[in-house]
Amino acid sequence: MSLLHPYFLIIIVFLIIFSYQEVFRQKVDRKYLYFLGIFMVLVAGLRNEVGADYGSYRGIYVYSDTVDYISIIFKGLHLDSPQPVVVEWLYVLINKLLLNVFNAPYYMLTLVIASLAVFFKMQYVEDNTFYPFTFILFMFVPGFFIGECGQIRQNLGVFMVYFAVRFIKEKKLIYYLLCIYLAGGIHNVCYAFLPMYWVARIPVNKGIMLGAILVSIIMSPFEVYRVFGSFLDGLASDSVVVGGFNAYMEETAERLNGGIGIPEVMTAILTFFLFFFDTKMVEKYPYYEYHRNYALVGICFYFIFRNNPVFSSRLVGAFTGFGFIIIPNAMYVVSKSTKTAIYSFIIALFIFNFVVFSSFRNIIAGRFTIDLYHNFLLP
Repeated sequence: MSLLHPYFLIIIVFLIIFSYQEVFRQKVDRKYLYFLGIFMVLVAGLRNEVGADYGSYRGIYVYSDTVDYISIIFKGLHLDSPQPVVVEWLYVLINKLLLNVFNAPYYMLTLVIASLAVFFKMQYVEDNTFYPFTFILFMFVPGFFIGECGQIRQNLGVFMVYFAVRFIKEKKLIYYLLCIYLAGGIHNVCYAFLPMYWVARIPVNKGIMLGAILVSIIMSPFEVYRVFGSFLDGLASDSVVVGGFNAYMEETAERLNGGIGIPEVMTAILTFFLFFFDTKMVEKYPYYEYHRNYALVGICFYFIFRNNPVFSSRLVGAFTGFGFIIIPNAMYVVSKSTKTAIYSFIIALFIFNFVVFSSFRNIIAGRFTIDLYHNFLLP
């Protein structure tokens, strides 16, 4: 087992302390959430040669300077551009502006992207859970390392989409569409969320959920996603950084042929919470139905795309990541003893993920260890 750098351990200890406080004591002042966010931005945004995709994104930074503004604008309007633009237009524009206007070094790009991603994440947890520290702790390993410190484009785009859920609640379609458009300009996978403005409002019960999941399981061996051809390839691809992603997530032949791995276990856990606490959540938790529908889509997509390691991780992860907020939120609607049981389960699952992440090559490949992690500002 490799030892994480103390900066990551500081974040974890901070999260554990305030997670316990918010669950069993009283609501924690939001200023501590913002203090945490600032430190997370510094750790992720000013990292030096850290993250399996660090070099790939630096290559995109250099590439962005070769693309003219007209081509970027045409790409943003989904028109044929004078120059081919092989990376999403808004991300290229951010890169180019930092280079041309500010002559900024590469670490300023990672700082800007981390700042935006953490901002949208904090807004999302404030809007959608009474236990923000618990949810962030629950998703920290491996989420923070693969997201803010790894797949920075998809991470930013997806949290922009999560933030846009507020516009579904407020029934502001134009604002929601604008968020999807801008998020899609960061990463194509975000366009898959476009129908969720309407899907989130579809009435669903346990019977419908069970039927949808069973149909998805039956469809799994037939690889029906192939009928969409290059459309889904564009959504799930990450151009030049796919190799870096593979340094985090391994798909073995045994798993693809029916073996059980962490994705299967996490999907089963989410499914259990979805069915077991559904009735109480509908009664007591505001806007739970939106989270439930997102989670259901993610679970169904998992089975439909299971034979494709890219779709079953990138595309599915974007939906189930949203759905996982149901797990800490369940503590709000249950008795004290059940709340304690759920919280103990969350902590146990966090410890398991921490041990798994620290035991395999993920932590070394990403240079997150005490001897490999370096930061441009922090000592």
